[in-house]
Amino acid sequence: MSEPNSRPWPHLVDLPMAAKLAAACFLVSVGVGYFSALVQLHFQHASPGSLMPSMKDVVRVFHGHVGAEPKSRLERLLIADEKRPFNGTGQMKVAFTTRSTDPDWKKAIKTRAKALAAQRVADGPMEPNQDDLEKAEKELREERQGEVNTIVAWVQAGAPEEAYKTNEFRLPAEIKDHKIETRFALQDGSPGGKLKDILDVRCARCHNKASPEDANAGNYPLESYADYKKYLKVEKATAISLEKLTQTTHVHLLSFSMLYFLTGVLFAMTRYPNLIKVPLAATPLAFQLLDISCWWLARLEGDTGVWFAQMIPITGGVVGVGLALQILLTLFDLFKMKGRIVLVMLMVAAGYGGYVVLDKVVIPHMKAESAAAAEKQ
Repeated sequence: MSEPNSRPWPHLVDLPMAAKLAAACFLVSVGVGYFSALVQLHFQHASPGSLMPSMKDVVRVFHGHVGAEPKSRLERLLIADEKRPFNGTGQMKVAFTTRSTDPDWKKAIKTRAKALAAQRVADGPMEPNQDDLEKAEKELREERQGEVNTIVAWVQAGAPEEAYKTNEFRLPAEIKDHKIETRFALQDGSPGGKLKDILDVRCARCHNKASPEDANAGNYPLESYADYKKYLKVEKATAISLEKLTQTTHVHLLSFSMLYFLTGVLFAMTRYPNLIKVPLAATPLAFQLLDISCWWLARLEGDTGVWFAQMIPITGGVVGVGLALQILLTLFDLFKMKGRIVLVMLMVAAGYGGYVVLDKVVIPHMKAESAAAAEKQ
């Protein structure tokens, strides 16, 4: 009967120098490779100007759209707060009010106020008072909001080209409180308005190539239905395709699992106590399985899918931290004092190199991304 094998588990420090160097180079390579995966993550999923994907980006990629239904650019610009910048990324609502020129907004208020003042007296013209001016502005805003509501309802109805061509768009008959300027009102008095006339006066007056008011706006003409159609598209965020998710899953489970196994075995051969080695050796492998499970469970509908999507940065973060600890602790256990001093010097040099790359490459790249995204919008 053979005796049980009582040979102790070998430690990395006992390996020959050639094996130590091979193990060290392997660990460094894995660390650099994981860092390159983070760089790829930035290019694939991070919003322009962000170093890494935000929680919102992660939910968008693995679950899809969350929150209010997305709107076309035209609708967004018309319903946005007037306090936002008057441009193609802020709002265009003031084109119906304070920035309107047909007629000039202040002149329109004064003209309406004079008419209100004339209604109060029977013995001739009278200068409007402050109450007349405030009431006039309120009435005009209600009428201009009626113009906005007509365009927005047209967009939400799918922007039918027929309504643009016939210059008539009718709101649902049950809408009773609909005010709009007489020149834009439908002849039969039903809710809605002369769609093309409204668009021509409020939008195309600047957005045409011959615009004397805004040369930049002329670069984005709105003189035909085809011009408006460019800004009617609704881009709804959809989750990563099943095909790509399957491909990413099998790549991670096959290749990354092998790397995490090898780094885990090397770490298990260090001289640290089992209280540290036992949980940490398997951490990257175990949490990678949880991470990938969350990828798939994030496709569930509703809050459940969103919750699993929000867990992905956490499980992925644990994988990264566990791998970093395995690499660093194993490297320091491989060598004695002289080797550790060399490791510290190399890490300081790597840290300085990382700072230079961050300052000279990464930050300028992120600024360029943000500028390009703003220009595209």
